[in-house]
Order: sequence, then structure tokens, then C-alpha cells
Amino acid sequence: MSESPLYDFSIPIFRNGLLTLSRILKKAEAFAKANNLDPNDVYPQARLIEDQLPLVFQIQNATKTIRVNVDRLMRLDSAPFEDTEKTFQDLHARIEVAAKLLEEVDPKVVKGREDIIVDLLAGGCPIKLSVSQAVQLHGIPNFLFHITTAYSILRAHGVPLGKADFICSFVGL
Repeated sequence: MSESPLYDFSIPIFRNGLLTLSRILKKAEAFAKANNLDPNDVYPQARLIEDQLPLVFQIQNATKTIRVNVDRLMRLDSAPFEDTEKTFQDLHARIEVAAKLLEEVDPKVVKGREDIIVDLLAGGCPIKLSVSQAVQLHGIPNFLFHITTAYSILRAHGVPLGKADFICSFVGL
């Protein structure tokens, strides 16, 4: 446990969620290989429904959410991701970059920023929240939405994923 309850609450969720993304991508690659498919042809642009954005977007947004929240927690203004990923290799590399961002979060800095007010857009509406509220009420739900959607896209496209593939990373398995 650190000195910052917000760090202790949020960073493990982000870290373990990235492990889940990695896990489900690897399972999709193995499934594609076993079925003589090229995962790069089948999955990156796959969608749940026509008007929803594809798998690659879901992973880009999950990792962007981490970057934005690390910036809030650490009072940084880091460069945005390029959003040029097209292959599984690209997606794995992006997840690794996001994981490295999480490693750089200092609990002492987070503790000093928890009550600072920040501006953000929620559903297109500008609002003011404390850093703590922004991470807990916007950042984490947004992150979980995108990793759940990535899971659902792969599942809907035949990848044999189950609840354990999603949850196990969160409980340390």
C-alpha cells in the first residue's frame, strides 16, 4: 500500500486491464492460427455492430485513457498516441507503452494531486472534477468500457473467450 488511496485503487485496475487486453489478443492470435486465419486480416477492423468502432479503436482508446489519466495523476502533458496501429504487433506495442506509463506514476505525486480540480469532457459536456473524481468516475469506467468492448468484439467473431479470460488478470491469475 502506498500513501495514496487513489493510486492504490486506480493503478492496479489500469495495469490489470492491460494484462486482460494482452491476454485476449494472444488468445485471438492463437485461435486464428489454429483455424488457418491471419489475425491481422480478421480482427483489427472487426466490430460488434456496423455503427460501432472496431477493435483497433477500442484498444487505442483504452490506452489513450491510461495516458490521459496518468497525465492527470502526475500533472503531465505527454504527447498523444499516433493511432496508427493496424496489426496485432502494433497493438501489443501500444499496450506495452501504456504499461510503461503506469510504471512511471509516483504515489507521492498522486497524493498531492487528488483534490486538484481539472476540466474534462464527459459525453461531450465540459465538467470540472477533482483528479480523484475524474479518475474514479470517468477514467476507470471509460477504460473498462473499451476493454469490455474489445473482449466482446473478439468473442462475437468466434474467439473462444470466457469470463475467466477477462477477470483472471484482475485477480492476479
